Formats: sequence, structure tokens, C-alpha cells
Amino acid sequence: MSNMNSPLSTENSRAIVMEPTIKSISFLKFLKKSANDLLKSNEYKPKSIKTEGFYVIIFLRDDSQLVQATELLRKISGVSYVFIAAVLKLEYDTLSRSILSIATKLVMNGEKYLIKIETSKLTKSKDDEFTYFKHDLEFFIQTELSSQVKGLIPVQDESHADKILYILIGNDIALISLLVLKGSDCIPFNFLQTDVACPIYDDCSLLSLVQVLDSGYMPMPVLFFDNQLDLIQKIRKFDEIIRNYPIEFVTFYLISMQDTQQSSVRPTNRASRGHHISKEKGNPIQSLIYEQVIIQILLRNDFDSFFVSFPFVPFIHPNWFIQKNIKLFNQSKKILLTPLLFGCPPQAFEKNLTKLVGLNSTINQGILIRNYLDDSEPKDFAEATDRYTKSINTGDFEKFSLNVRKNDIFDILDSV
Repeated sequence: MSNMNSPLSTENSRAIVMEPTIKSISFLKFLKKSANDLLKSNEYKPKSIKTEGFYVIIFLRDDSQLVQATELLRKISGVSYVFIAAVLKLEYDTLSRSILSIATKLVMNGEKYLIKIETSKLTKSKDDEFTYFKHDLEFFIQTELSSQVKGLIPVQDESHADKILYILIGNDIALISLLVLKGSDCIPFNFLQTDVACPIYDDCSLLSLVQVLDSGYMPMPVLFFDNQLDLIQKIRKFDEIIRNYPIEFVTFYLISMQDTQQSSVRPTNRASRGHHISKEKGNPIQSLIYEQVIIQILLRNDFDSFFVSFPFVPFIHPNWFIQKNIKLFNQSKKILLTPLLFGCPPQAFEKNLTKLVGLNSTINQGILIRNYLDDSEPKDFAEATDRYTKSINTGDFEKFSLNVRKNDIFDILDSV
């Protein structure tokens, strides 16, 4: 691979270092390209982006942008750590004094700290020279720090550390962290290079969207809405989620679920005032009818993707409903993806929902863990589903392309 073992210059005193979760040449190429595209799309100007071992090392033309660029780069999934580093020559006496100087300014009295020393070299020397070097350097830093700064507590578990001092030993240089940020260990965004249609209609479907993003796929959101206010709330939440990922453009669809014929199958609670079926609390069967219609729309329409992610949850959806729709997907040309996050227990599921949408969700307040689930499909379920499907215009949908970085979301909100 180009630049894999090319020497790095020490002329620039500051650099950004990225440690990938996946240690492979193919992923390193992917990460390098992703970092370059993300920086340039946000008007940061890299002077050089090099690789050494399985690390990506970035020099910017303007060092004043280092902190903002590092915060941006941590959004790329599949990165264990990203840190701003001082670049030093690989000479023990000079290196140890410089590290100690940085450490005394980084770690404050009473803090817990972790010293993380790694090498970019892909092969170990016969006498394992790095291991001796690492132990010697770590012992020196801890000894000197304890004598200069009182109350410091060295730890071995990063989850217990208030500060991390990351030292990367390269072929010709050492990179000493000035600011360390923990990255996202999930599979990198769009690493699998596959589009997945993601229905968005309630909080649970938003959680499914996040799982698709974190699983390395490119989502193609299909927003189902009941009225203009409902649509605006969904678009705003979608925009809030998507901005956490290195996405520049995304295509999505809008489909109205308004009951134009005022079908007799509708909830008796506040949702009935809008003359439509909605996934609301107290109406478990009507909620399933609403979702069944959404599934039929996903199966009948071509959204430029053979893959569809649907948020089936065993403690929300009865078994007959899940099995019924798995068969429908098997009979169609669509491939069903069921997010693995739903393997978590109900309490963890509710915690994830609360973290994502907040205590007072504006998308849908009807998601609940049901105390009981129907063991068999109601006799009139298919008939009610067909009646509701005929009452809405299932083939009428709008397609939009959103530039996430240019706030196109406001133009779309103005047009709905």
C-alpha cells in the first residue's frame, strides 16, 4: 500500500492520529479515504494523509483547525482512538523528557490516568526490543509523575481513566498525545457499500435506523407520516441522527399514511380525530395493522434497494406477526434485515429508546413493552389491513436528496 512505510516528517510539530478498530489493509484504505473526504467536504485542508503500520496520520495546513478536525474525524465509525499528537524524534532521552513535560501539564492532581504505548511496526523484532522499550518508558513516566504531581492514580483499564496519555512509536518518530478522544468502535459507516431501505414511522424505527448506520450500511429512509406536523417532527429527528455520521448526501422518500376515505378501521383514542390509523398506545391490533400496511408498501414499491430493515421486536410484536411477514419477504424479491439490537432485554431496549428520543418523544409516545401478546392472528386482520391499504394512496410518494452539511433540511421543511 502506498505510504504504508514511508517516513513521516517532523517538520510539522502537530498531527492527528487515528487508530482503526479493524486492522487490515483494505480497511486502512477505506479509513484514509473517508478521513480525506470528510475533511475536504468540511473545508479543512490536509497537508498530507499518511499511513504507518495500521495508523492514519494527518497533517493539516492550519494547526488552528486541529481540535475541530479531530472532533469531526471521531464521527467516523471503526476508529478506536483519534488524538492530536506532538511529533518528536525517536531518541530516548529527548523523548522521555518531552513526554514527561506533556504529562505533567495533561494530568491534574487526584486524577486517574492511563499510559498507552503502542508501536506502528507490523512485525516484532527477534529480541522484542519494543517490549523492553515500552516497560522502561512507562516505568520512567510513572515514577517521575508520582514525584512531581501528588495524588495521581495510574490505572490499567481505560474506562476508569480520567486522562489517557497515548504514545505511538513509529519507524522514525514518536507521536505523543495532547488530546485523546475515544472513537466509535462500531462497523464504519457504509463500509459494506449497500443501500438499505429504512422505514421511519415511530421511535422504534428510529432505533432501527441507528443500528443500520452502525452496522456499516447506507440507509435509504422512507418516512411514513400522518399529517404535516408529524412529518416535520420526524424529519427534524432524522436530521438530528444523521448529523452524527460522516454523510454528505442522503436520498429519502416521503409517504402519507392519511386515511383519505376515513376507513372504519381506526383507533378510538386521540389518533381517531385525524381519521387515520396510527401506532398508538392502547390499540395493539390497530398498531399492527398500521405496520402491516407499511410492510406492504415496502414490498410493492421499488426504493432503489433490495434490502429492507424492519424493526421487529419480540416483546412488542407477537410471534405470528413476525413469522407472517418473514414469509412475505421470502416470497418477494426483497431481502429482510432485522437489527440485532433487539436481542437486548426489555429494560435495555427502553433505555436505548429514551437515550435516542428523550423522555418526552415528539415522534410517538405509544411504544410500550406489552404485558401480553396475542398468540394467533385475529380473524379480521387481513381484511382490515386491505381496507386500510385501499384507503390511502400507497403509490404516491415524494423523493428528496438531502445535503446534510448545507442544511437542506430547512428547504424541505419549508416545502411540506
